Amino acid sequence: MGSDTKALLKQVFSPKSWTEEEKDDFLDVIYWFRQIIALIIGIIWGIVPLHGSFGLLLYVAGSSLLTFVYVSKFHTANEEEFGGIQEILKEGFMTAFATFMVMWIVINTGLHS
Repeated sequence: MGSDTKALLKQVFSPKSWTEEEKDDFLDVIYWFRQIIALIIGIIWGIVPLHGSFGLLLYVAGSSLLTFVYVSKFHTANEEEFGGIQEILKEGFMTAFATFMVMWIVINTGLHS
């Protein structure tokens, strides 16, 4: 692993208070946190197996809730400095959703077809 990757992973898993000057770094941390969560949930949903819109809605709700708790409790960031909670919850959502879908489909198809 490169030093940049190690530093980013350390930021993802280390509590920190963020300032407005560190906005880009904070949003990068949120992006990668969402990718990790999407990967894990996609694998779990594929193994369980969940199907249809229930699985999709459960992912959206769970991912958003985990991100909210991660930001407000683990990193203790002031959401207003970063554009509000809506901006934070939008960060990396679609790419994480794509990661979730790929993992969910591949694992579910591989195990249950």
